[in-house]
Amino acid sequence: MNSTFRFLSTGFLFAALLLGFTARADANEALAPAENELPLHLAPFVVTGNDLTVTIHARSKSDRRYAEKFADAVMRVADDTLEDGYSPGRGLIILGDEGEPHPLWVFRKFLAMAEAGQLQPAVAERAPELQAYLTEWEEKLELDEADSELGLEFDLVVPALPFQLEGIGTAIYQVAWIHEFDVEQVEYAFHDLTVADLTQDRLSRFNWVYFLPPRNAFDQVIKVILPKVMEQEDMGFFTRTAVRGAMVVFKPLIRKAIEGLRKGMLFNTILQTRSPWSEDDNYALTEAYVSAIMPDMKFNDSRDATHARAMEAIDEQKRKNAEYAKDPFITPERLTDYDPADYAAFLGDYTDKDAEEPTHHFLQVDGTYQWNYRDEDPRLFYPAGPRLLVREDGKMTIEFLVDATTGELTGIEERWHRRRKTVPAGPEA
Repeated sequence: MNSTFRFLSTGFLFAALLLGFTARADANEALAPAENELPLHLAPFVVTGNDLTVTIHARSKSDRRYAEKFADAVMRVADDTLEDGYSPGRGLIILGDEGEPHPLWVFRKFLAMAEAGQLQPAVAERAPELQAYLTEWEEKLELDEADSELGLEFDLVVPALPFQLEGIGTAIYQVAWIHEFDVEQVEYAFHDLTVADLTQDRLSRFNWVYFLPPRNAFDQVIKVILPKVMEQEDMGFFTRTAVRGAMVVFKPLIRKAIEGLRKGMLFNTILQTRSPWSEDDNYALTEAYVSAIMPDMKFNDSRDATHARAMEAIDEQKRKNAEYAKDPFITPERLTDYDPADYAAFLGDYTDKDAEEPTHHFLQVDGTYQWNYRDEDPRLFYPAGPRLLVREDGKMTIEFLVDATTGELTGIEERWHRRRKTVPAGPEA
């Protein structure tokens, strides 16, 4: 799921008491940091009536209030999404502080030292485990080609992106945290790490741990990105002026979208760690949640209206998940032996509904089959059944549909993971 989490919204400022629950944030309850312990000052956030507990780590009262409101909005949806017998569990939200590095910086420091042979050999052997996790995370949030052309590289937006701490990453982050992210001290600590140290998780009492960048991280990212956008050679004076004006008008929408992204990622974190559903189903539910709170010019949308809209979308996605489970997309095996005559009658053009000219073309070229869309690059397909072909990468199939009575070709069903579409047969098919 490339870019599965795409920008949503909600900068709602509402108190926990208004949600119909009773909330308690005890700023005086703190964990005194013993030697080599995490410098935490935590405020439990408890929603009574349900066994929900979110612990907030923040450095100021305003940050704490922001994190509580952020967590409450997501926890309320997550709790309503999970079915009887399941709950969001105990979670920790670490709200980053200005000037404090993103977890990605910590992990890259660890990986660089492993590459340079500066870690204990047994510890360095765990580096691929961390690298695999980071690679998966970056792929989920990968910028598309258009973003890259504008100079919006991945590292530029990282400061605004949340991060779920789990596995070996949790232990490594805690080491840097204890040493207050001082570069020299962190390097010394990493150098002396043992495998046993990587198993010491001081946050194990939590079911999930979520790093949330500072609430103003988005503004800092915009300060870095905007000059790069304005530097584009093909952008004239009037275009630059328009971009600046658009930023003034749409910045609240963009901020709302980024805030929605952050909430969507927390929602997914909770589902992935606490729900009985598959990872795939959880991502589909997260997409539904994200889409429901996407900015739509409703700056003053009420909390209840937003919650209701989110739950309606999630309930509909649950229904779709159940339907999909009855007939999931499974990549078929290619046939090693087949008769080209089985596909000869299907060669030709197919036309999307409401299109005036053919939009799809099924061709046989040099012994291979192509299912091409308009003028896009050819796409190779291989026989997988009498009327079924599978795309070269296995992520799409096409199946020729025939009338059960007359045997006449009526169209082609295109199918992908969780999506399908029928293209009617064109006049030349």
